[in-house]
Amino acid sequence: MKNENHNLIKVAYNWFVTIICLVFFTSCENKRDALGADNEIRVICSEIDKAHIQQYLKEIFIDTLYTPEPEPFYHLKFSAPETFSELKSQSQVVVATIDEETNSSGYRLIRKLLPEKDFNSMRVSNPVLISQNIYAKKQLFMIINANSIEQLISTIDEKRNGIRKLFREHFIKRQHPFLFNDHMNESIQDSLIEKFGWDIRVPWGWEIIKIKQDSNFVWLGKEMPFQWIGIGWESGNLVNDELSAGNHIWNWMQVNYGTVRINNYKFKLDKTEFKSGLAWRAQGIWETIDLKDSKGGPFKSYMFYDDKNDKTYHLNYLIHHPGKDKSIFMRQMDMIIKTFKIIDK
Repeated sequence: MKNENHNLIKVAYNWFVTIICLVFFTSCENKRDALGADNEIRVICSEIDKAHIQQYLKEIFIDTLYTPEPEPFYHLKFSAPETFSELKSQSQVVVATIDEETNSSGYRLIRKLLPEKDFNSMRVSNPVLISQNIYAKKQLFMIINANSIEQLISTIDEKRNGIRKLFREHFIKRQHPFLFNDHMNESIQDSLIEKFGWDIRVPWGWEIIKIKQDSNFVWLGKEMPFQWIGIGWESGNLVNDELSAGNHIWNWMQVNYGTVRINNYKFKLDKTEFKSGLAWRAQGIWETIDLKDSKGGPFKSYMFYDDKNDKTYHLNYLIHHPGKDKSIFMRQMDMIIKTFKIIDK
């Protein structure tokens, strides 16, 4: 994975150096922050290439949130090459062309953007390049310049994880100042450290809903949209095997939230890395038990064992935001959860 990302950046850097003279704003200080929503990718290509480019990008950006309806992490917004000047400062831009025989407007645009040497080399070897901050700060800029759809599709397995990782890191960089700014709820953070010996960054707008000190459970919440974060812990190692971890996670919501349970639909349990250690990760759909006040939506949980204090921790978050996009809020809560740390005594 590291080598794949390194190669993407290395090639992109060489390309960046050759085209820097084409950029109107040559100094980073003179550029404005990139525009646009962080769950949108602006794709600039000719109509004749649209179907193939869409096919390729959907094979790359496969992350989907089930709410329970499927919601992609990224919405692809297609525009004609003639709109390039208006859209080149968006946060995530893809400029693409495939078949030079058509002499399409997308093909002509990329001929203008790339020096002859780089244009030709992409069509022989590597048809996908990514660089950063070309036309704006906090921007990812991707060029697809393939000699055929076959050449482009052949790169999917090689490049998928590296590209997704770059876009994931880009999302975190853009969201971090928004979430973790000068208006953090430090009084809540300090009280949690003092009472329980662990820390989590609490952004503005988040409050404590309930603390069950006798059952080792802290419940944080935020409205507009309705979001919860739950943190629980128990003595001993409860994550020795998949069955034990799965049973614990499955029952944990109802035990602690009271009226919430997990639905079977799209439930998934797997191992992942969390805080440089191994954890069980569960994700799927939650629902309320009380049908008079029916709610539901996506959730995610991390469960891991800390051998220093012989405790198993369960970190959970969920959202209810019917009819509207939820992926950005879920990814924000994932960032919050991953600030969790146990204070060494």
